[in-house]
Amino acid sequence: MLKLEHSDAIGRVLRLDDLDTLGVSTQTLAEEAINQGDWEQARALVDYFYDEMRIMHGILTTWIKDILRYIVEYAGADDASARAASAGIARMLEAYPIGQASRERCREATAAGDVSAATDWLDRMRLEFKNPHEMLVAWIQGMFTYVARTRGEEAVLDSILETHQSIWGDRYARWDQMTPLEKLALTVEGMRGGHFSGARRRGDMILIDEGDRYRMVMDPCGSGGVLRRGDPETGRGPYPIDEHGTNQEPHLWTWQKTGIHWYCSHCCISMEWLPGRKRGRPLRPLDHVMDAGAPCTWYIYKDEAQTRAYHYPRSGLDTPPAAPDRGEDWRAEYPGGPTTKDG
Repeated sequence: MLKLEHSDAIGRVLRLDDLDTLGVSTQTLAEEAINQGDWEQARALVDYFYDEMRIMHGILTTWIKDILRYIVEYAGADDASARAASAGIARMLEAYPIGQASRERCREATAAGDVSAATDWLDRMRLEFKNPHEMLVAWIQGMFTYVARTRGEEAVLDSILETHQSIWGDRYARWDQMTPLEKLALTVEGMRGGHFSGARRRGDMILIDEGDRYRMVMDPCGSGGVLRRGDPETGRGPYPIDEHGTNQEPHLWTWQKTGIHWYCSHCCISMEWLPGRKRGRPLRPLDHVMDAGAPCTWYIYKDEAQTRAYHYPRSGLDTPPAAPDRGEDWRAEYPGGPTTKDG
């Protein structure tokens, strides 16, 4: 059931739905409200959907500015010049009023009770964010490819560590004060309206309560997954990569694998490798699979002390003696299924 509620830990409204709707696109729920004539709920969901997309656009913009600054600085500029250059190059990403006109037209249509216009403007708003989103993700992949080619693979890690706090550190600063459901809801929000996961690219995913943890199944993940697999909505193929577009040497921050797209490496760094060194355990472990056609699966443990043993070795962490061991092999590829609740 849909629950738009204020989260004290996060400091804003968050979708704290039950699991049966939390993985459903906000756009879809807004459309249902529009078709049912529940205009107050529809307007609330339209605004929330806009905010989901706007937040992720801001995150990607910050990340691009940081990578640009990193490249310019290591080309010989001082820090102040590098920051000025990156801000100037990326200025349009912050200044352009992306999605605002579509949101206003959608609001006007809901106020007028116009079902057709409201649903049309709602989808136009999604596409206003989705289309540049695809290029921003590819831009990050392309810049990291350049960094790896010109400065070596470890430089990709250096760049991500320099931007970690402004992107992931700030967003999850109050992680330990959140309930397990809030942790799941905030995580889902980013991959739902933020990255347009799922085959329809609206932000759909499967959420399963496994008792000790919540499992998020994205088929595909809307950022790295689409980069690797292509866009199922438009039929666009995978983003082309050259020999430096993936790592050639195994690293603890690439799950000890080779062939990891540079964009995807941040998942290991920000969710496993770095928090493991700061906290002694991964923050949100996931099952990365080399098969781009397989779903991407993330885990939110209800009690992080009960994080299963197989999550630790792949990023070089010491496995706590009390970590539950259910026989999973950290070297194995777990495709993340089932992709339905029934298996």
